[in-house]
Amino acid sequence: MNEQKSKVRVEKYGLKQTEDGYQVDFKSLMASVGGVQGLIETTLPGFIYVLTFAIWRDLNISISSVVVSVVILAVRHFIKKRPLSQLVGSLLGICLAIFLTLRPGGQAADFYLKDFWTNGLYGSVLLLSVLVRFPLIGLMVGLMTNQGLTWRKDRRKVRFFDLVTMLWVGLFATRLAIELPLYFVGDIVTLGFVKLVLGLPFYLTMIWVSWLLLRNVVGAQQDGNLDR
Repeated sequence: MNEQKSKVRVEKYGLKQTEDGYQVDFKSLMASVGGVQGLIETTLPGFIYVLTFAIWRDLNISISSVVVSVVILAVRHFIKKRPLSQLVGSLLGICLAIFLTLRPGGQAADFYLKDFWTNGLYGSVLLLSVLVRFPLIGLMVGLMTNQGLTWRKDRRKVRFFDLVTMLWVGLFATRLAIELPLYFVGDIVTLGFVKLVLGLPFYLTMIWVSWLLLRNVVGAQQDGNLDR
């Protein structure tokens, strides 16, 4: 049971457990977002929204198209008997986006409003973890390598995990720096397509970059050694 939980935990971060420790490849990266089905469920509603708005400039058409696409994806999800947990997050996110858009005083660009708060929250938590000398990437690696918090006794390791954690802070800060100006000027179409690029592709790229930096400390011996 513990091995199964460990496998699920590392898969969430785009890793796969092997005899040589942990590895990252295209298949494991896709598994971290639920495979092709998860990728479609995550990106298709946003793509449908911006595409229909770019064509018709009609909020009702865009929202209706998103609802139809979500219903189709949900039905397909259940037909394939995929875990409900893989669908709930996407559904709640879409429902919140639709609510923010259609609420009194809402506007078309508010479909993306929740994502700004999410990026701001994640980035702030990661930054705070660095400032208090408990970088979250270090906590994650400590959990996977069975180090616990022993890495905090080595200043070099702390600085190293600070660096990788700050890369993720940079991811969320980059999204906000590029997307917020588009939101405030009301350029919904450009914002929508930019969000698609800075969404999963950017996220998966950052997992890969993080792996290149961390692979020596999450290796076969799993001892957190920076010098291998």
